Amino acid sequence: MNIKILTAEISSYIIKHRRYLHEHPECSNEEDSTIQYLAQELSALGIRHIMIPHGGILGFIEGDAAGRTVLLRADCDALPIKEDTDNLRRRRTCCSKNDGVMHACGHDGHMAMLLGAARILNENVEELKGKVILMFERGEEKTSNLVCLLKYIDDHNIHTDSSWGIHLYAGLESGKIAINDGPVMAGNLSFQVTIKGCAGHGSRPDQAKSPVDCFVAIYNAMNTIRMRNISPYETLTFSIGELRGGHQDNVIPESITFSGMVRIFERKTGLAFKEAFVRVIQNICKAYECEAVFDNLSGPTLSVKNNVSCARMAREAVGHVIGDEKVVSAEPWMASESMSLTISLFPGVFALLGIQNLEKGTGAPHHNAQFDIDEDVLIYGTAATVAYACNFLENNIDTSSHCFQGNLVDLFTEAGRLGSPIQILKNEVSAEEIYG
Repeated sequence: MNIKILTAEISSYIIKHRRYLHEHPECSNEEDSTIQYLAQELSALGIRHIMIPHGGILGFIEGDAAGRTVLLRADCDALPIKEDTDNLRRRRTCCSKNDGVMHACGHDGHMAMLLGAARILNENVEELKGKVILMFERGEEKTSNLVCLLKYIDDHNIHTDSSWGIHLYAGLESGKIAINDGPVMAGNLSFQVTIKGCAGHGSRPDQAKSPVDCFVAIYNAMNTIRMRNISPYETLTFSIGELRGGHQDNVIPESITFSGMVRIFERKTGLAFKEAFVRVIQNICKAYECEAVFDNLSGPTLSVKNNVSCARMAREAVGHVIGDEKVVSAEPWMASESMSLTISLFPGVFALLGIQNLEKGTGAPHHNAQFDIDEDVLIYGTAATVAYACNFLENNIDTSSHCFQGNLVDLFTEAGRLGSPIQILKNEVSAEEIYG
């Protein structure tokens, strides 16, 4: 099939769906109307699909039954952000009609590109040397609904040889597609800690045990953990995003709570930081006669890493369709993604598609009220998705030795995804009890 021509012919189809989805955003685990919309379109295309409660949709394009299987993924949820009517330069093409909710990370484009790829692949199914699974994932941003999709795949013994995903990226020039060897996006360690002291009047700090003083010492010590416990050749960043405590300017509070995030590419780096982090907090609290309560200490999660053989094949295949000059490598993105779990099970490629076009005003950071996408690049992402699916099925890349060795409980445990996902996988609770 001539992927370039076929994609160009359905450009308006892709953009139409992107605009509808952008205008009707829904937050994590609330994407009921979005899922209905996607299911209706798959039905219109004649694609067999299953709606997984709380998980999303799995669609099936049946090519050569003797061939292998590739999974193509898009995430569906939006963010609780009030959208600006303008992007960085001008009035945006379309705006959210759901006040206070916005597709501020490009998931509307991800869904539209996957619908476009699904249409092309289904209309040319006789040319496929295997099978294609479409996965529309709920709750990527916040609620880990992926567990429901992966559990269904596992429970029904749905074999998959590789996976592909693509993320619109404001840090890259419009039309460029980054296909890296190895790391693409970071893993994370999240924390929330409450320091309990003894309240007192501001005029007599000697009669109090100030959690504020204790926090200041902890924060300063956190900066030294990086130097003392982590190799300078390993990537690690951390930030405090929330700090709460006190209600009056003349009263030392009884407690203070802080939370933040650590980003890493290697899990062992995160584990080393986590161990030192806990030890430092406990020792400083003891010195300040305070108590530390770890309200949350989850992770480190896995980073997104491309399979090198798959990435090499993808660069050649995608370059052949959209032009070698558009295929690049990029600095790994320090944000995190649930695709880390999918790609660990089904080794493949997660690509970054640039949307930064200063003339059009696109390129504002993700999760920002001015975030907007350059719709003209959606055809490149669609073409790249089709190219990967076709070329993987036609090649003999063996990914089996790179698959995660263990069951889903093992994977989620190693990925730092504890709590309700593990309970669901162990059948201790139902997804309905967790997600409502």
